[in-house]
Amino acid sequence: MKIVLVDNLLLQREEDSQQFVLQPHLGLISLIAVLQKKGYTAELYDPKIDIAKGDLAIDKDLYKNIAHKILCADPEMVGFTSLGCNFICTLKIARYIKEKKPALPILLGGPHATVLHEEIMAAYTEFDVIVRNEAEGKIIPVIEGILNDSLESIEGITYRKNGRVFNSPGASTINNLDLLPLPAYHAYPVKAQHLKSIRVEAGRGCPFACTFCSTATFFGRSYRLKSAENLCNELDFLHKEYGISDFGLTHDLFTVNKQKVIEFCIEVSKRKYTWRCSARMDCVDRELLSVMSNAGCRSIYYGIETGSARMQKISKKKLDLSNFHEILDITLELGMVPTLSFIAGYPEETQEDINDTLNLLGSCILKNTDIHMFLQLHLLTPEPGTALFTKYQDQLGFDDHISDFNFPTLEKDDGAIMENKPEIFMNHHYYKTLIPRHFFVITTSLFAALRNLGTTILRYLLADFDNSLAKLNSEVYQWAKENEIISMNNDFLLLFISRRFSYQSVLTSLARYQFEVNRLNIPDITDNEGNSKKYSFAPGSKVINREPEFRLIRNIHDCPVIITLLAANKNIPAKMRKEKHDFVIQLTGDKHHDRLIENYKLTGDAIDMLRPIEKRINSRTDELLLKLLN
Repeated sequence: MKIVLVDNLLLQREEDSQQFVLQPHLGLISLIAVLQKKGYTAELYDPKIDIAKGDLAIDKDLYKNIAHKILCADPEMVGFTSLGCNFICTLKIARYIKEKKPALPILLGGPHATVLHEEIMAAYTEFDVIVRNEAEGKIIPVIEGILNDSLESIEGITYRKNGRVFNSPGASTINNLDLLPLPAYHAYPVKAQHLKSIRVEAGRGCPFACTFCSTATFFGRSYRLKSAENLCNELDFLHKEYGISDFGLTHDLFTVNKQKVIEFCIEVSKRKYTWRCSARMDCVDRELLSVMSNAGCRSIYYGIETGSARMQKISKKKLDLSNFHEILDITLELGMVPTLSFIAGYPEETQEDINDTLNLLGSCILKNTDIHMFLQLHLLTPEPGTALFTKYQDQLGFDDHISDFNFPTLEKDDGAIMENKPEIFMNHHYYKTLIPRHFFVITTSLFAALRNLGTTILRYLLADFDNSLAKLNSEVYQWAKENEIISMNNDFLLLFISRRFSYQSVLTSLARYQFEVNRLNIPDITDNEGNSKKYSFAPGSKVINREPEFRLIRNIHDCPVIITLLAANKNIPAKMRKEKHDFVIQLTGDKHHDRLIENYKLTGDAIDMLRPIEKRINSRTDELLLKLLN
């Protein structure tokens, strides 16, 4: 018996590229370990790898081609996991598989299917069985039940028989995670992907009740961690097998049980590993953070969600924001890189609330620290199984806006399918809000573009808006409305800066320079975690970063020197504000090591030599900007 388990097509949209995180799906390799232990042949198929290799293109034929790839493996059963943001992909791939092999059993699992099992099975005959919640304890009985045509006695599944849908009660959770076999990391090409870091499941469950989050619906409210010994044994295996010494511990709230975290830190500190985790700010303190830092923790993801005390209560996140800067400063002081994540677009959110969020984000940008931090502002996505969706499910809107992780539409009917089934595709809809939807789209897309400026340039920009991110955001929003701009990006931000400060200003030069650096410095093998790739989103695109690894930028200020001065809190000399130069910026180094940007000022002779190829290498941003200005 051969079972193929298919990973998500999960991506993050950034400008005109898509970022795939190339890591083994922890839930699927856990299931594969269970299946292989029982003697079944189980394989993992991750379509993102084939896209990375250029074997698949992100185009209108992607779903058909993935279905073909799966069928070429000659499976006797196929299992999908899916999230709401990419369920359209899962549905279409399953549909093409069924067209070719109608009798092939197709299983479905994951958070989205768990919550919406009845709706999905009623609407789509592509799926034969939905395995709800945690599947390790029932995947073997499900397979045996399919083979024997006897699924009635299995708890926690929804299945189709003789054209009818049956629902077996029960939501299983695995209380002792140490009883699970070691995940089948060998099912994923870890070495071929040159992973410098790998994700490891640390635990499951969430005891909190945030209105917008579905984690507890899937994993339950029972907070569970692997034992320190078991977790470290897993890290040791990965280090010995793959030479990896850096790990991402996946658990939304790793630090809830302080004693268990300390036990892990004591155990892992015997090794020379580095690791990162997620935490609530009210579940850490100086003592715990110090222990974690000494044990190799190098970064922490903090889900803050809102900078408004009122919205903290309404969303039931219930963080005490008065402790925000204290915990952030301690994290930075101890040398750990924080990621601070916020959400905009709550149904109840007022202008004052979103301004509080923006200004809290702005206060982080203004911190004078040598340690980098990652700031995120996401557009709220309706999630099934949440209190927020239960309350506002009758107040959904649809506008085709693709944000954050939502997969883009590839086939002609994708949009219509999602719009007509909001009860299944709510992730592609939005809650109607007190503030216009357009404001939140501009706000979140603007923040993504602002991050691309880099902290030093962004601080310099904010100084002209009284160091208020909310004030900058308000002015950009008014400009976007007047110019009928639907969503912001680097080019529109550059246009705004050039209109407000003039095309000849230092700020415009800095923005032009930094956006070109960003385009050159697209990671083609590794990111800061050593595990992601970015791809052009042009239809039919197969390869990453086709652009030449250098750029010609004409008539700008000496940006490399100016950025160095600004970073050191020094003034820009008057002479430098007047002088302009032509630059070539080049990406150096190879794809498996650190890549650096080299800057070269051009003399007259060099410019003459470059003129024959200037059109080929000239900045797309410059071309668009000049077109808009004219």
